[in-house]
Amino acid sequence: MQMASPIIKYKIALFGWILFIALASFLQWTNAYHFLFIEQNQLFLFSGSYIGDRIMIPGGVSLLIGEFLVQFFILPYVGAIITALLLTGVGLLTALICKRIAPAFSLYLFYCLPVLSLLFMHFDFNYQIQGTVAFVFLLLFVYIYLSVAAFRYRLFMAVIAVPFLFWWGGPVACLYAFCVFLWELLNRTRGWYWMFLVVLEAVVIAWANVYFAILGEYKVAFLPDIYFHKGLVVPLTIYFSWISLPVILVAAYLLRGIEPQKKKTQIIADAMQLLLIIGLSWISIPIYNDTKSSKLKQLDYYARTHQWDKLIENCKGRLNNYLYLCYLNMALAEKGMLADKAFAFDQRGGQGLFILWNKTASTSTLLSELHFTAGTIAIAQEKAFESYISSIGYGNPRMLQRLVQTNLIYGEYPIAEKYLDMLDRTFYYSDWAKKHRKYLYNDAEVDKDAVLGEKRKGLPETNFLSNSAQVEKGLLSVAERCPENRKAIEYVGVGYLLMKNLDAFENLMNRYYNTEILSSLPISFQEAIIILYEANPEVWAHYNVSESIIRRFADFKRLIQTNRGNPPVAEATRLYGDTYWCYFMFK
Repeated sequence: MQMASPIIKYKIALFGWILFIALASFLQWTNAYHFLFIEQNQLFLFSGSYIGDRIMIPGGVSLLIGEFLVQFFILPYVGAIITALLLTGVGLLTALICKRIAPAFSLYLFYCLPVLSLLFMHFDFNYQIQGTVAFVFLLLFVYIYLSVAAFRYRLFMAVIAVPFLFWWGGPVACLYAFCVFLWELLNRTRGWYWMFLVVLEAVVIAWANVYFAILGEYKVAFLPDIYFHKGLVVPLTIYFSWISLPVILVAAYLLRGIEPQKKKTQIIADAMQLLLIIGLSWISIPIYNDTKSSKLKQLDYYARTHQWDKLIENCKGRLNNYLYLCYLNMALAEKGMLADKAFAFDQRGGQGLFILWNKTASTSTLLSELHFTAGTIAIAQEKAFESYISSIGYGNPRMLQRLVQTNLIYGEYPIAEKYLDMLDRTFYYSDWAKKHRKYLYNDAEVDKDAVLGEKRKGLPETNFLSNSAQVEKGLLSVAERCPENRKAIEYVGVGYLLMKNLDAFENLMNRYYNTEILSSLPISFQEAIIILYEANPEVWAHYNVSESIIRRFADFKRLIQTNRGNPPVAEATRLYGDTYWCYFMFK
């Protein structure tokens, strides 16, 4: 094989810098909250037992490296930079492999094929970056293999490399065996058939890992399925990078005998490849980039960091997703504005308060957040545990924090201490863990804490399971035991209004109005009282409905009556779209 010239090396270095800058800028611009979202689904512990357990399994080295890197995704820009570095490494190693085979050509299009393929997978939060780390290992081993001149040494190296690569990267060892076999077959190397031993070795190792129950099934032993969330359907996209590498080897082999091109021809060829790369990216990236969930990830980040004002600001306008509404209403509740401001937004029914559980980690996380805000701590703890154990990685640090909080509230200090010990061994959460150790075995500290104390005071005598009827019962129990916390009673009342169940709302008012729980009515409750007792306006005074709300209702009613034959939906929405009357009539 010919060696690449210094100019070619400079071109590869320039390619690497351009690729890194383009990837980092694009990923930060389009997926900043995606990386922050990914971080919470994997947990890395600085613990000998954790590292030992990981490193002994197939692909354990790449798994450890991947989880180690993901823990830093919580820092702004870092997720985009780390991902860009990994993908740039894939591009550079692919370039070096091509240059080793066909040094006279700059095959930029082929350099970018595995990069694009893996970029598509990084858009999916169910993909583990272990897969990209393993692919870097694979490319590095292929490049070293191609650098060895004598066939007998290449054969020896391949035989040794397969088990090491299976240990470090998992099933990429099977792809490595296929690639080196393909290379020797293309070259018709004398004795090429000995490479069957390498393929057989990879097959036996993968089979043995399934037979001895180290890996659960054959597809994770032979294919990249192992790098995707177990239990979910693996997208076909995950195979693109694996297909691209043999294609690149064949293409580079076919071009290797062609003489070097003239400078002008090289410039034209490079320009055409650049246009093809741009065109391919322009067409394919929008298909695989998960832009539909970008707003959800942004709202989730604001909720996680308690940036309630930003969350509310980003929910203005049309909302066609119950998840968005759940985040919005949680933020309004945390700001003490749920029953005053809920109908100023695009509400769409009861699921906008508590989304239905679909048995996924993300909905379990959201439900844990919602119930913790509302004060139904048993359900918050249950959903936190479900989310923790169903996370893609070792665990969910955010839900580990929630398990600490709920166990402190319940006074289950040994369990809280166990979880704090785990958080102590993390990069980002150790300071949080240290601050919360003061609550261990100290009821007085828990009781005086603004959050933990209020939640503990609202604990019902009996915990309830998570179905709709019992959630309502649990919320009312919280309201009765902690009247100063208005969140629980407002969640119940707003829930009735969202479902237009005015009979249940009336019973709620009869039971709790003018008590410590509901001494005065928030705006939406007053507006609902007007609807309930429109024929008996004297009742309005009993509920202290404000004069401004009464006057506004009179204007609203006049508008409706004036246009009785043609309901003025647009005009009513423009003038009264923040009222319960508008929601009740037109939604």
